[in-house]
Amino acid sequence: MPLTNDKPSRKSIRPQVEALAANRLCPESRALYTTLAKAIHRRVEWRAHTHYSDLLSKTDSEEITADVLLQLISGSLVQFRGHSMGELIAYVRSISDRSLWRFARRRLRERDALAGHAGDAVRAWSAHLPSPEQALAWDPSPFLNEKDTNYLRNLLDAGSRAELARTSGVSRAAVTQRVQRIRARIDALPSAQRDATERWFRNLTEDIGLGQRQVSAPTLDW
Repeated sequence: MPLTNDKPSRKSIRPQVEALAANRLCPESRALYTTLAKAIHRRVEWRAHTHYSDLLSKTDSEEITADVLLQLISGSLVQFRGHSMGELIAYVRSISDRSLWRFARRRLRERDALAGHAGDAVRAWSAHLPSPEQALAWDPSPFLNEKDTNYLRNLLDAGSRAELARTSGVSRAAVTQRVQRIRARIDALPSAQRDATERWFRNLTEDIGLGQRQVSAPTLDW
């Protein structure tokens, strides 16, 4: 029998690729899927960091990775004609690079549009509606009469109910009863007005800086 130097060919990866394209839930498919996902993630993160570090975030890289995986499962794997793992990785990298470039180009267009003269108009396309909490934080006003409002201001200026009682020449119980009556009127307000009034009181407390004093901050028991 004549001697030969021919080496046995490596096993083709095509059966695993076809299995992954057909059903990625079987054990063999999951293993190949995990391998490709890691390769895509490393490629996208490396190129994003190397070429687009000032443009793309980590979240963008994850979005691109997911998009490439979706492309593969949705049909790109069927178009693969190679037989080795090296060929498959090269094929996947080319798809990753193309997807990354398209994503970065779209982000550049968006950034240029926002930086141009039409930036305000572009930002207006995506309206931002503040939450009720944010709206109240802008400029809340108390839905109380002037006497109650001034009484709460005096309470905060005094620093405690006991101090307000001393400077006003009344008992601490009298101050507590007045605060409770104000509290009851606030509780009886409609929801939006009650929230605004409570926000106003908290903002007023912060403005006066009671958190920095070595005294007990007066509250309305909320």
